[in-house]
Amino acid sequence: MSGAREAHEFALRGPIRRILVQRPRALGDVLLTTPALRALRGGHPDARLDLCVDDTLEPLVRRNPHVDRVWTYARRAPRRGDGMRLVRALRRQKYDLVVDLHGSPRTAWIAWWTGAANRVGYALRGRGRLYNFRVPRDTDRWGRRRPLYAAQTNLEIAARCGVRGPSLSDTSLVYVGSREVEAQSAARLPRPRDAGAWIGLAPAGTWQAKTYPIEAFAAAADRLAAHGALLVLWGPGEKARAERLVQSMRAPARLAPETDLEELAAVLGRLDLVIANDSGVKHLAVACGTPTLTLFGPTSPRAWMPQAGPHLGIRARVPCLECNLTRCAHHLCMRTLDPEWVARCAASLVSHARREAET
Repeated sequence: MSGAREAHEFALRGPIRRILVQRPRALGDVLLTTPALRALRGGHPDARLDLCVDDTLEPLVRRNPHVDRVWTYARRAPRRGDGMRLVRALRRQKYDLVVDLHGSPRTAWIAWWTGAANRVGYALRGRGRLYNFRVPRDTDRWGRRRPLYAAQTNLEIAARCGVRGPSLSDTSLVYVGSREVEAQSAARLPRPRDAGAWIGLAPAGTWQAKTYPIEAFAAAADRLAAHGALLVLWGPGEKARAERLVQSMRAPARLAPETDLEELAAVLGRLDLVIANDSGVKHLAVACGTPTLTLFGPTSPRAWMPQAGPHLGIRARVPCLECNLTRCAHHLCMRTLDPEWVARCAASLVSHARREAET
């Protein structure tokens, strides 16, 4: 299994005719599951393969060619009893194998309630006994195991579920967009003419600790204006931060219109580069084939950077890297990340993309 540690195959019980994979949240994590879905489909070609995700993330896998059915956890407007209705529906499917790639108490209980003969999940306190096949959770620098790229970690679990072959080395993310949405996006937000590269800026972050300061982001973006047009991207709850970035810049930048997930993917797929914190937007850009520059602090590039392609992750040199804290008082890793260096790395990626396009 290229790129992964040695892993013993589980002694699965009985034939595998129906498989359920659980990965409710978040945007990037769902996309990082897609290589394992492809591998499971190839390893069990005659089995039905279902996936359970948050309803807000269903568009990411709506047209995934390796999934037969998408079940959803209610997040938008949950009603009383939604959880039990889902559990009963899943139990009626009579799955032979349930793979829980999330590991929350809820997904662990759902795996157990399905009644599947084979239940695979993480060996975590308080929930590991709900699975009959357990795998250790990957760790950061404070743990005992060196983290793999998250997509490869999921592939390692697929290998233990009887998958073999070259698909275990393929960590490319799978996203299939809507041609109709892509055409509408191109008409709504056309590419700037004669502007050189089209560079997307995604200033938001899920955690405070892994979010590059707006002033530094603006300083880096100002240096990039000579290389092309700048588009500031945002999602639900992120508009105020995106507006702050536009207001903090000296160079002109356009604020992207409000989009849903499919529309955002359509925009990302037409950009020449996306600069982002370690976030779901970065992973969606990777899945769309767009070069990315990721600004890292408390999270590990080994775990969250693609292993191939026109992608670069950079970080400052501080002793507390990869602490995985969600909040930080001194925020040293992000505050000391030099905007000029960020801009130089971004310009290098843009130049590389141009040379690739010319050849």
